[in-house]
Amino acid sequence: MKKKNTFTYLLIGLGLCFSSLGSGLRADTPENYTNNRYPLVRKPLMELPLGSIKAKGWLQEMLVRQKNGATGQMDKLYPLVMGERNGWLGGDGDQWERGPYWIDGLLPLAYILDDAQLKAKVQPWIEWALKSQREDGFFGPAKDYPGEAGIQRDNSHDWWPRMVMLKILQQYYSATNDQRVIRFMTDYFRYQLKTLPEKPLGNWTFGAEFRACDNLQAVYWLYNITGDSFLLDLGKLIHQQSFSFVDMVNRGDLKRINTIHCVNLAQGIKEPVIYYQQEPDKMYLDAVKRAFRDIRQFHGQPQGMYGGDEALHGNNPTQGSELCSAVELMYSLEKMVEITGDIDFADHLERIAFNAL
Repeated sequence: MKKKNTFTYLLIGLGLCFSSLGSGLRADTPENYTNNRYPLVRKPLMELPLGSIKAKGWLQEMLVRQKNGATGQMDKLYPLVMGERNGWLGGDGDQWERGPYWIDGLLPLAYILDDAQLKAKVQPWIEWALKSQREDGFFGPAKDYPGEAGIQRDNSHDWWPRMVMLKILQQYYSATNDQRVIRFMTDYFRYQLKTLPEKPLGNWTFGAEFRACDNLQAVYWLYNITGDSFLLDLGKLIHQQSFSFVDMVNRGDLKRINTIHCVNLAQGIKEPVIYYQQEPDKMYLDAVKRAFRDIRQFHGQPQGMYGGDEALHGNNPTQGSELCSAVELMYSLEKMVEITGDIDFADHLERIAFNAL
């Protein structure tokens, strides 16, 4: 599961502020300055709306390079997948994760740079996703096609790519306050609560079970805006159907090789901390700390990453680590420092940002 993402994770990570500053916000502060709503555990940090912080100097130069490079031109460089045939634009081409993965990086880049050209490139993907929603709440590509070299045309109903699009829509709402996103996500989450018992996360692919925390964080995000109690029921259900990273740590899986896909680990390692907000049992935080200790000891590399090209492979210096893992672990660390305030996560994030990318 390869992805094209962007260096904007560093700037997004800088968009965390102490929630205690909330009392000093102006009266016209946007509603998307939100902390956790009861009964979720209150966060010591909160993320500022996308675009609140503007890059300057070296960081701005890096972002402009992305705009002028592959991130801003992927539809031209990779038209087979990112062009008009993409299923997330209504076409008969690639129906799975790669289109949303690109937009997950392109959208924050567009709004951090406040770049009209990039915003225009992003908007058709947003509009198609919103307009694709059915009456029952389902959205996105809904038809499988025969195989074709170079593109993924099956598993169109899989839960996993929709988790990426939910994250995109969160960022879009954060930047624009477009209220369509709230109704859209509410209807989809009602669909999930109704459908997951019959078609669980792993019904189509295993990725959704390992990466369900991205779905879970979106559920809590919406709950903090609407207060709809059914979202807490959905949160428990998603957690129950997720791969258990706590059990994985307890089994000692991270002390061995070939026990988990390296990107699944990078994305999923935050699941216990995400769920901790709803069930504040310290075992979830302890499990993640133990996981990082095992990773450093048995697979660790100096730049903050771990040995893994597809599966975990130890710390052999002749083998590397995937860029996919780096950007996903950065995002996981951002969310974990936001929820816990643990500066160890921030230090780890900084090490990866300046040494692994």
